[in-house]
Amino acid sequence: MSNSVVIVGAGPAGLTAAYELQSAGFSNVLVIEADTQVGGISRTVNYKGNRIDIGGHRFFSKSDWVMQWWNRLLPLAPEGCEKAVLQYQGMERPVPAFNGLASSAVDSDQVMLLRGRLSRIYFGKRFFDYPLKLNLDSLRKLGVRKTLVFGVSYAFAKLRPVKPEQTLQDFLINRFGQKLGGRKN
Repeated sequence: MSNSVVIVGAGPAGLTAAYELQSAGFSNVLVIEADTQVGGISRTVNYKGNRIDIGGHRFFSKSDWVMQWWNRLLPLAPEGCEKAVLQYQGMERPVPAFNGLASSAVDSDQVMLLRGRLSRIYFGKRFFDYPLKLNLDSLRKLGVRKTLVFGVSYAFAKLRPVKPEQTLQDFLINRFGQKLGGRKN
């Protein structure tokens, strides 16, 4: 094929598109990146022997195909030598330690690091687990009254969602209810 393709951004999506296009026979693929290195806000930099994530992002996909594609390109290296478990979209899959990599490869930048993460929401001067959970800890932090108000608001949003979703506020209301989604009455 002789078509030229220009891809703006060398984050995971841009790099994946370039790789797949070249694999499909496109020989003239140009990736333009404003930064001095690839990876976008998903990259990890090594500064004085310390790995630092640029963005507060975690890599996951709803698609097993995508997860397996990236695992072929950058095999997973979990913390320690124990077996790890990938959890996403309510599913989990065991990951053998280092996917058969030599220990020297694990110390290099040729792997995707698997690390435990904690996501929380700061609301009302308190931290809540994210994704949100209806549990004793949340009930204690919110109180019975707010839990009921937010719960009714959430149930109403599920029964009568904003359609079509045109704004970020519509999106938030449909997922969390009006009281947490931000619409003022």
